[in-house]
Amino acid sequence: MITVIADDLTGAAEIAGICLHYGVGVSFGIDKIPEKQTIINVIATDTRSKDEDEAYETHFHLAEDVISKSKNIIFKKCDSVLRGHVLIELLALADAANKNKIFLQPSNPKSNRFIKDASYYINDILIENTGFANDPDFPAKTSSVKKRILNNVAKQHTLEVHTGDFKEINTKGIFIPDCDSVEALSECLNLYQKDMIIAGSAAFFEQFLIKMKLTNSKVEQKEYRYSSNYLLVSGSTHPKSIAFSKTLNKLNVPLIVFPETLLETKLNKTFLNEFMNSIAHVYKGRERIILRVSNDRIQLENSALNLKTRMSIIAKKLIETSNINEVFIEGGATAYDLLEELHWKSFTPIAELASGVVRMQYDNDPKKHITLKPGSYEWSEGLLN
Repeated sequence: MITVIADDLTGAAEIAGICLHYGVGVSFGIDKIPEKQTIINVIATDTRSKDEDEAYETHFHLAEDVISKSKNIIFKKCDSVLRGHVLIELLALADAANKNKIFLQPSNPKSNRFIKDASYYINDILIENTGFANDPDFPAKTSSVKKRILNNVAKQHTLEVHTGDFKEINTKGIFIPDCDSVEALSECLNLYQKDMIIAGSAAFFEQFLIKMKLTNSKVEQKEYRYSSNYLLVSGSTHPKSIAFSKTLNKLNVPLIVFPETLLETKLNKTFLNEFMNSIAHVYKGRERIILRVSNDRIQLENSALNLKTRMSIIAKKLIETSNINEVFIEGGATAYDLLEELHWKSFTPIAELASGVVRMQYDNDPKKHITLKPGSYEWSEGLLN
């Protein structure tokens, strides 16, 4: 059995999708070991949105819990371009497991994201010269993999970071080999040893599954019927998400964005309640609805946190009062916050609708389904029309 710990919800869902693709049993929990465990147990966290200390504590305690209850291998799912508190979280797992070797491979050559000569490239361009250099939370100001993973890490540690081309690992440390092809992604697993913490991209996890001989032949996806009554919560500001919402709106799916009053720093609770009641009325008439904060960038103190929280409160009330069983969510942070508000923690993944787009059944109420999608990905054609 393998337990996968991810630092965001859609990244965790991507792992579940790979398991479904290969017919491997998979369960899914948020901030805890799933209630119904199987061959692959995925734990989603939201530590990419937290500070270093919170990221360390969350991963350390999750690893402790996994180790105390099983002999599962722990695989750390990280962002392919190393956004987030990657090193801190790896150190937490190493401390909990009392290990001093960490093997990390973030590359995803199929998406032209790879490491060559210890530097990270996107489509043959150094990452520091791409849009990732302007990421609002984890900007790629250097292409050096070693410098990128060590950047701004406050925690003291004694593990040296090794990058480049190496054929064997005989010492303690953190090892990030070059990888510029799918073949290299597979071949570098020859370096893996059981006394290591292993981590990497979803593409690397796929190769790890194959290496561990856990995969079946790729499974033909079933045709799933979805309720025509649904809520789409779109927390993404990606242009594809905005365009998709507008397209659905032209097909007579109501598109609701926050009015100006809800975009102010101080929350007017009376207005919030009136707004929630008006949304419920719209849903009752159409039985499908799209919720977005705005189609424009919002200038508001702590806007990401405040607006995400307001969206979760509104969506929760609509789901509960209108008895909505089909919920589609764009954006990992939005999904995490809404599921926290609902107190939904354990799921069974049932279908990969497209790469990274995963449908899951809520374990405590099998009528309830959620479908998760990263903001930059696309919905399956015709899914919500």
